[in-house]
Amino acid sequence: MLIATLVFWEYYDRYESAGPALLASPSLSDATRIRGNCAETNNHFVLTVPVAGKLASLNFRMPEAGGYEMIRVSGRIKVDGVVPGKHVWNSARLLLTQYDSNDSWIPGHHTLKSEKGTKDWQVHENVFDIQSEAVNVDVVIQHIGVAGIAEFDQLMAEPVRYKLSFHVWRVLFFGLWIYLAFTFYRNCRLDRRKFRILILLNVLVILWGTMMPGKWIETISQDLKAGISRIFSAPPDSDVHHDGGGAAQEKDHDTSRIDVFNEMIKVSHRLGHFLLFASLCFLVYLSAALERQHPIYFLKVALDLLLFATIMESLQYLTLDRTPGINDWLTDVYGMATAFVVFLTVLAINAFISILKRAKYV
Repeated sequence: MLIATLVFWEYYDRYESAGPALLASPSLSDATRIRGNCAETNNHFVLTVPVAGKLASLNFRMPEAGGYEMIRVSGRIKVDGVVPGKHVWNSARLLLTQYDSNDSWIPGHHTLKSEKGTKDWQVHENVFDIQSEAVNVDVVIQHIGVAGIAEFDQLMAEPVRYKLSFHVWRVLFFGLWIYLAFTFYRNCRLDRRKFRILILLNVLVILWGTMMPGKWIETISQDLKAGISRIFSAPPDSDVHHDGGGAAQEKDHDTSRIDVFNEMIKVSHRLGHFLLFASLCFLVYLSAALERQHPIYFLKVALDLLLFATIMESLQYLTLDRTPGINDWLTDVYGMATAFVVFLTVLAINAFISILKRAKYV
């Protein structure tokens, strides 16, 4: 079932076109904003930033984009010696930015891909939700690193919507996974395990975090950002270079500020992954130890937990706006490995104390 989920949803396209292309292989003359050293030949863009030079960026405004709910953006990126700045996003990037009726930037998820170093052509694609207050929407290519050359081509933006078959397949896979979950629970007699209540609560929290809609996470993040902004009136410093111009500088500063916040959210997200899977692993192993299970059982439990982490990550294919990530899965594994080491340490300390007691040293 896990293999079927991974293979099917990796290759199944849940979207269909909702209208004509909003942007297709643009040229330099189509740009509504040009900054820095930008060149173009046959829809192939080259953005160059000399050492300690100004950033380079191009905006392509799509006047009709605000009338759609979702837009799929794609393009190819090639980087040659791109040196990142202070933050990971100070590099070569492909973005989708949104603005309200006052042409003020709307905070939210906007980065499709950030690249640094030297890499050959890579194709990138993502679907962005368009905010209800968005009036203007731009596809942006930029190089805001310290130095290097970034190349972009095959830029494309089109409105999309979910296929009807996507909802049918989601219900089918959800039903199969629920059936397997109850079967596993019954066959493994999890209702008889020590700490079964704590283990079940831990699993439910992990499942809730896995299936939580991305829009909810985005809303919570924006509320937190607004609260932090009220507490700290002065925005954080940014190492992004500016070429003057009040409005342009303010927009870049706002983008940098939300990128700082998004990085904090990403760290918190991974910390949550680590702690939840570490606690689950420790509780399961401790329960097995108290039940005096055979040593081979611990190996079986380790494989089951690894499989569980993979299943939880793959279930994000069934959400509307989230996808699995190898980095999240690795964080889960690191958490479980750490818990296993802690568990062995606790066992070793307990065994040592027992030896001392038998030797009448304690």
